[in-house]
Amino acid sequence: MKKICFMLMLMVVSLVVVAAPKKKTTVFDKGKGKVFLFGVSQQLTDSIVYITFISELDSLDLQKKTKFLPFRSAFSIQLKQYMEGTLGKDRQTATVFYSDNRKKLSKKYYKIKKRFLDNPYTKIVPLDGFNFRHPLDSFVKETSE
Repeated sequence: MKKICFMLMLMVVSLVVVAAPKKKTTVFDKGKGKVFLFGVSQQLTDSIVYITFISELDSLDLQKKTKFLPFRSAFSIQLKQYMEGTLGKDRQTATVFYSDNRKKLSKKYYKIKKRFLDNPYTKIVPLDGFNFRHPLDSFVKETSE
């Protein structure tokens, strides 16, 4: 009987050790990698296109399985708010392009820029004063105040 109890206890302990949760990273943890991104903003009824330069963000990782950028919508909102607040441009549609490889993103940047330059009715305006920020940085500032 003692051997059976001992074996059961040993099995329970081994199951607990094996099933112990590993530390999972969430989207609210800052990553260790770099992500490069740029944004394009335009009003669909206007011929002016605003494009940012390629920015580099530290402490941000793409999701492993999907290669999606966490807080994608927050980066688009940053660009849209900059357009509305600083430049006074309403009803802008903002899009963010991203990659963890700067060379691949540069190709996409020039491809998109060329697409707009090929249209003679479209004017490209570079956004010099805009830089993307990590969304958690602004969240931490808001909650600490």
